[in-house]
Amino acid sequence: MEASLRMRFLLVLGMTSAGAGVGGFLLQMQYCFGEIGCFVTNADFYHPLRPTNPTPISREDLDLTYRVWSREDQQGTMVRAARISDILNTTLKSTRKTKVLIHGYLDSEGATWFYDMAAALLIHGDYNVITVDWGGGSRALYDQAAVNARVAGLEVAYLVNWLEDEVDHHPRDVHLIGHSLGAHVAGYAGERVIGLGRITGLDPAGPYFEDLPPKVRLDPTDALFVDAIHTNGKPLILQGLGMKQPCGHLDFYPNGGRQQPGCNVPLRASFDVLNQGVDINNGLTNEQKVALTCSHSRSTQLFISSLISGCEFQAYYCINNLLYKTGLCQLCGDGSWCARMGIEAEQWTGVGQAGRRLEQMYVTTTREYPYC
Repeated sequence: MEASLRMRFLLVLGMTSAGAGVGGFLLQMQYCFGEIGCFVTNADFYHPLRPTNPTPISREDLDLTYRVWSREDQQGTMVRAARISDILNTTLKSTRKTKVLIHGYLDSEGATWFYDMAAALLIHGDYNVITVDWGGGSRALYDQAAVNARVAGLEVAYLVNWLEDEVDHHPRDVHLIGHSLGAHVAGYAGERVIGLGRITGLDPAGPYFEDLPPKVRLDPTDALFVDAIHTNGKPLILQGLGMKQPCGHLDFYPNGGRQQPGCNVPLRASFDVLNQGVDINNGLTNEQKVALTCSHSRSTQLFISSLISGCEFQAYYCINNLLYKTGLCQLCGDGSWCARMGIEAEQWTGVGQAGRRLEQMYVTTTREYPYC
């Protein structure tokens, strides 16, 4: 067992609802990772839809790294999470707002959208942009990657809190943007940061998270403002990889949020991804890979478009997509019943109103960039 990963069994009297206990006792596992903290796996994390929770990998095996970008450094400078003080040698400035990008399952720093979004953000504003590479944990069988996401969340939370303590960079000026499993990494980080400004979930991963308790997934308590763009929310059996379930203060469903224009998914491809893990490259053709991830990754492209294309992506609250299509819901009222999907979602007039949520926001986009 790696020195940084310490496990402790906790027996708590009580029955479980999903069979996580033995003989009337609930078995809880606590995992600790040195300075970045601990987490507990309890009954919330066991469910027929999430039957397994493997032991997470160690901090050393995760080997998470950051790359810090700015208008002064558009190539980015790499910093290892284990040597976080090295970030002081980059162009990061505490006076700027910070955007943190977190990839999802099977991805790493090489994810194309990372570079595209980092560049678009630097065009949009004078930000610190930090990309998070947790490929040491994401490139595994899916159930293992889902657990490793919690370790990545500890690392990101430690970064945000460290920046506040060391350079007086307030968490309210930090915006976490996570795709797929990365959206839940952002949620795990947010629950450990007091006053985190914003989390954007880009088609948060559905398997092992849909319909589970808020503690297990991204939810509105994880930041002062949480928005999500749902682009592939069909059930897994119908080739859906994202969540349909609302998880933010604003939940956007472009084109209904199930499948995006121009995207056709090969039969059983989503099951192949979950079952084959890192061997997906041998199990699917390139065309199948592109088709499989088309709707799921469209969320990243829509957000990038909102930064630089001029598309407004005005979305409207409606009871369901069918009613939205009739045109009856395309009203803003006092301005609080509509919002722009993407970077400008935080301009919604309902931001900051206690308990205010619009869980069904609909907008129509096209099949090709810039999608407006």
